[in-house]
Amino acid sequence: MIETVNTLNSVVEKYSSREYLETIMAAKEEYFELAGKISDEDVDFESRMNGFNYWYVSQRLIESGKTFLEEYLATTELDEKTTDSLKNINHSLFEYRGLSFSKKHVLFDILHDKKITIPKDDFNFQLIKDDIFIARNLEYNGVYNMLDDVSVLPVEIKSTLVKESKKVRKLQDKKRDLQFLMTVEKLKTKWRRYGHIEAKKIFQFNF
Repeated sequence: MIETVNTLNSVVEKYSSREYLETIMAAKEEYFELAGKISDEDVDFESRMNGFNYWYVSQRLIESGKTFLEEYLATTELDEKTTDSLKNINHSLFEYRGLSFSKKHVLFDILHDKKITIPKDDFNFQLIKDDIFIARNLEYNGVYNMLDDVSVLPVEIKSTLVKESKKVRKLQDKKRDLQFLMTVEKLKTKWRRYGHIEAKKIFQFNF
């Protein structure tokens, strides 16, 4: 699993090099339109920028109609399990449900209606039970791991997000999944900037 994450980080590094400077600058403008402009004063600035990096290589389409990650995998020889893991990065809305009796971290994928568990030693995030957040995870040989792009959301909007997730899930369309998640990120950015307004008044959806 560590090698898979390292490979993904290598892809990010490759396509963030000086050679791709204009591309990444354009991508940031595009991302900030989708998710709102992230401030370096935010406590989760680093993790949200990691979210940008993963979007940049694995979800943003380039001129070929593919992603940078798809092009990398097509031209780089990796073992089959690593390739499959990177082709199926799961970007979703999660609820943290704490430790199980077997001392595994339990998460519920709200958007895809699925429970996953992560080994205790492979989970390094400061989350408390019932936290909801957007993030990405990898599965390698039946074992799950979270990427370092956790974006925690106000818990008081959980019921709203669960309701909207059901609507989006019925569509079974990855593009709509992404649109929904980016909208949530943008509303979070707005909520951060207008801290005096209740979260429930900001997190309104018109899908």
